[in-house]
Amino acid sequence: MNLPNKLTIARLVLAVPFIYFLENSIEGGLVYRLVALALFAVASITDFFDGYLARKHNLITDFGKVMDPLADKVLVISALVVMVYLRYIPSWMSIVVIFREFLISGIRIVVAAKGEVVAANKLGKYKTTSQMIVIMILILFGKQYPTVFNLNSYLMIIPVILTIWSGIEYINITKHYFLEGN
Repeated sequence: MNLPNKLTIARLVLAVPFIYFLENSIEGGLVYRLVALALFAVASITDFFDGYLARKHNLITDFGKVMDPLADKVLVISALVVMVYLRYIPSWMSIVVIFREFLISGIRIVVAAKGEVVAANKLGKYKTTSQMIVIMILILFGKQYPTVFNLNSYLMIIPVILTIWSGIEYINITKHYFLEGN
């Protein structure tokens, strides 16, 4: 297994302690928030480096094409679910992101069954980057809000828009797999 794929697996592993510290950050205070932030930041950085190293050293694999976006999904969805639980963001925002991620994962499975792998495109990378940046801001500065529209919600608007936009683009890129009558 090459280094980029090991970094992808590390991102999956880091999701577990990240979830623990974020979920318990209300009781654990600033220390738990900082640990959650550090874990999420390290996991997010592995997303950059696994892709960079794979491209630079020609280490791109089908495993990486499939598992890299999956690891991103696990990390981001975990954060969003916990943030809904903590009342940092409204549930509809996380539902939009989760719906898109499952839809695109389903499409990836269909495409893979036809013997092809469609890697993430630039818009998908921007979407993931925006999600990770806003999640880090919310971990550090976010607070519970009783209302639907609040500062946290406004921060999440860009990742939600990019999530929808990149999902539509991915569907357009892959629609020929579904229009062939199979």
